[in-house]
Amino acid sequence: MDTDHDPRAVVQRYYDTVSSGDLSRLDEVLVADLVGHAGAGPTFQDQTANLKAWLAGFPDTKVEVRELIREGDRVSTWITYHGTHDGEFAGVASTGRATSIAGWDLVRVSGGKIVEMTSYCDLFTLMNQIGAMPTATPS
Repeated sequence: MDTDHDPRAVVQRYYDTVSSGDLSRLDEVLVADLVGHAGAGPTFQDQTANLKAWLAGFPDTKVEVRELIREGDRVSTWITYHGTHDGEFAGVASTGRATSIAGWDLVRVSGGKIVEMTSYCDLFTLMNQIGAMPTATPS
């Protein structure tokens, strides 16, 4: 199979793009009429805005791919987002704290690009890690 169109390789390129912090290349891995669900945002523009907001709060974000499973044109991933809270996120000023949260994506690939994406991540744990939850214990 052509690796440029292998759904696993396309999804890995998406995570590599996010980890690079250079979102100007998102159009190389996402179609303009992206259909998003849950945390992915419903459109390409929404997904881009979500990622910009994330990277503003966690500019050193690295996405660790723990599992990447393909079935036909769909790829399911279990990922971990690592980053330092060095900017405002969700109204919480920078704390300088290291964060690490789990995420799951279900992605559909066609023609070498992501056409549909459903994303979930553990925001409760993240908000605890940055001290935004009343039950949080500062580290």
